[in-house]
Parts: sequence; C-alpha cells; structure tokens
Amino acid sequence: MFYLGELAALIICWLFYCEFYWMIERKVRRACSREYLHKRLRQLPDRLFFTPVSGRAELGFLYYTNLTLFWTLTGVTVFHLLLGWIGVLQMMIRIVTTLLVLVTGAVGASCSAGSTEYVCINRSISDKTTILALQILSFVSELLLILIYLYFAWAYIA
Repeated sequence: MFYLGELAALIICWLFYCEFYWMIERKVRRACSREYLHKRLRQLPDRLFFTPVSGRAELGFLYYTNLTLFWTLTGVTVFHLLLGWIGVLQMMIRIVTTLLVLVTGAVGASCSAGSTEYVCINRSISDKTTILALQILSFVSELLLILIYLYFAWAYIA
C-alpha cells in the first residue's frame, strides 16, 4: 500500500510541475514569435527547458527552477520505482516525497491563477466573476491535494 500511495503522490508532484511548466511556456510564447520558437526549439531538451530562448524570454530564475524541479522529480521517481518496495527505505522515501509535494505544491498553487485564466481565455469564458471563482477553486483544490497527501502519508499509511 505504501508503494502505491507514494507513487500516487509523485504523480501529483508531476501534475504540479506541469502547471509550473505551462506557466513558463506561456511566458516564452508571449516573448517570442512562433517562427522564432520553431527555429530554436528543435530537440526535446530545448522544448523542456527553453535553453535557446531563455535569454530572450527573460526566464532568469524560472529557468533554473524548471531545470532543478524536473531533474529532482525524475531522480526521485526513478529511485522510487526501483527501490521503493524496500521496507528500510520507506521513511526516507516518505520524507523526500513530502518535501517534493510541499515544494511543487507551493509552486503549482502560485501558478494556478495564471493557468486558470489561460484556460478560461481558450474556452471563451470572459465573465470576471466566473474566472475568479475558477481561480479560487483551482487554488483551493491544490491546497486540498497537499493536505490530503500529508494526512494519508503521515497518519494513515504505517
């Protein structure tokens, strides 16, 4: 049960990371034209980290945060998939996953308002009260996911 619970928590971390990634992608698209991006972003690492356009898009700290979060999540996921079943490592895995849920959850929650607004624009939702309600709902749902993980990881799963 522990193995699957922590794997579900890592999936939630990846979802929080995706929200952060989409925020960076929106910033890059605002700063660079589609043709410029098509010329520069040809390989997968370029599309993941936006290295060739990070200067023009003025990513700065976001570039390094994206890089750090991606490789940390990848490393922890691989470690968990390979060695998560070993009972001795369960406490270490629980602590590391809790830290990742808190960090990626905080980053995802801070990006949730922009992501919700972007989705509303794409869906032609223009009522400001509806957009605000969806932003609040998105933020609260992310905080709820964090709290549910903390409860189950530290109170329920032994």
